[in-house]
Order: sequence, then structure tokens, then C-alpha cells
Amino acid sequence: MQVRAEQIKEQLGLGLKPVYLISGDEPLQVMEVADAVRATAKQQGFSERALLNVDPQFDWSLLLAASEALSLFSQQKLLDMRLHSCKIGAAGSKALQQYLAHPPTDKLLLIQAGRLDKACRAAAWVKAIEQQGVLVQVWDLSPPQALAWLAKRMREADLKPTEAAVRYLAEHVEGNLLAAVQEINKLKLLYPNEVLSLEQMAAAISDSSRFTVFDLADAILAQDLKRLQHILQVLKDEDTALPLLVWALGDLLRQLYEAGENQRHQRSNQALIMRLPKNRQGPFQAAVKRMERANWPSLFKRLAVLDQHSKGVGTDVSRHPERLWDGVFDMALALMGKRLFAV
Repeated sequence: MQVRAEQIKEQLGLGLKPVYLISGDEPLQVMEVADAVRATAKQQGFSERALLNVDPQFDWSLLLAASEALSLFSQQKLLDMRLHSCKIGAAGSKALQQYLAHPPTDKLLLIQAGRLDKACRAAAWVKAIEQQGVLVQVWDLSPPQALAWLAKRMREADLKPTEAAVRYLAEHVEGNLLAAVQEINKLKLLYPNEVLSLEQMAAAISDSSRFTVFDLADAILAQDLKRLQHILQVLKDEDTALPLLVWALGDLLRQLYEAGENQRHQRSNQALIMRLPKNRQGPFQAAVKRMERANWPSLFKRLAVLDQHSKGVGTDVSRHPERLWDGVFDMALALMGKRLFAV
């Protein structure tokens, strides 16, 4: 069966299944779901634990050996397996299916993995786990979900933040729930059982946002100027290589140009759009419409100059990093439709 991360405690209350697979890239939620499974297993007598780290050289016979081995100090054992990749090969798939065909009653198998791609999601061993046990797929929270998650987490910590304070925290720990928990624990010590204002929040927390150059495209497509500025500031503070940012802008520019050309020649953009993450598909189509009258030669020329300058070459290259970051910002604005220069 499949359950959501927030449903795991309810499911565990109905009785343990022989196997649990927890997948996802958000570390805090994965960790907390796994901790809930371990805690329940320990309460029910699975007091011994064997850790199995699965890398490309892993010997899958160790799984069957562990399943058949007698526990030294208890009658029940938790087999805690960590997959470095969901692509475990024929040997791994066969071993897991063999294990699940007759799961030992004195063992509980807990598997943690990164996000399952489409191929892994359809793999026979994943289907076998769904039939015999529980699959929990952890997804990154959208901005509204993250806001609700933070508000709930703060209430559980006996904090009473204003709405503005919660939004401020969300902006400063975006994408990093581990950092959010650390900040909430600190706030609990500083402001227990009192209304937490925006000013108090700003004075207490540090900026723990976690961004990559790929987040630039999301902010640009959404025309979210405030988020764009925040992302660029965080990347700048982290000394992100400017050529990497220019590459990300160029990738988005080329996608928008290709989509625009398809429309002008009455070709479908379906294949191009389907390659994008689902949350980006709608904003991308809106951006294509927004850029119908863009001066593409000017944009590509400006990008080429910015690329040269970011690598310290070309004519009139600025030796001041601030000027180069301004150039990245201007290019992002052009793609957003909020232009500081003519295109």
C-alpha cells in the first residue's frame, strides 16, 4: 500500500507490515518517517538492528543471510537498508522479490532511498513492496504547503507566531526543513508561550535558504521578483560560480526560443513541455506567450557577452564582480518580462 508521510503514524498504529520503503529527496521528512517506523518496531520487540548499505558492489546474498540469521539478543531484528540508488539491478530485484515471497516473521525490513524515477516506480521489486508492505514517497513541499507545515510545527512547539512572522521564516529557510526545525527549537527557547512578532523573528533567525541555479528558472517563469532577488542573494553569498548561473539562464532562453519557434511554425510544444517538471509546465507556457515579441537576436547576443564576461574574457569585461551579478539580474529580468533594457 501507499501512504503519505503524514499518515505513517496512523498506519503504524494498525500493525507493522513486513517491509517499508521510504523514498524522497527531502531529508527531514524521510528521516522522521524512518524514525517513526524504528520507534514502533522497537516498542514491538524489534530491539536488534542490522544496517545494510547498498552500493554498486553490494553482495545481495547478505540480505538473505541477514533474514535467516538468528538474533543474538532478541528474537526480532530490524533490517535497516540504505539504497544509494533505486536502480539496484537484476540481482537486487531478484533478492528483494525472493525475500518478500516469504518474509521472515522475526524480521522487519526498512528501506530508504532517494526519489523513485519512473523506471524504478514500475520495477517489480517496488510493486512487490506495495503488495507486501508500505511505500512512502516523500515530496518536496510547495510554498503554500511549506507555510502550513511551518505554522503547524511552531504550534506544536508552543510558539505563537504572527502570520507575518511565519512568512518571514518560510522565506529564510525555503527548501530546508532541517534548518527550519533548528530555528524553531531556538525560537522555543527564546520566546516560549508568547506571541512572536515579525521583528522578533527577524532578530532571532539566520538565512538558511537552500537554492540551486535551477531555482532561478522557477522564479523567472513565475515572474516572482522578490524570490528572484532572494535566490540571487543566497547564491551570491555562497560564491556560486557565475558561469553556472549564465548557463542556467541560457538553458531557459533556449527552451523559450524553441517553444516560440514551434508556435510560429504551428508545431506542437507537447514534447518540450513534457520534459519539464510538472510545476513548471503552466508557467512555462505563460512565459512563451509573454515572450512572443521578444528580440531574440538581442537576447542571445547579450547572453553570449555575459557568458564571456563571467569567464573573465571578451571586450569591455568588468573586473568588478558586482557588475557581473547585475548583468545576471538584468538578463533574468528580461526573461521575466520586467526589462531594464530594450529587447
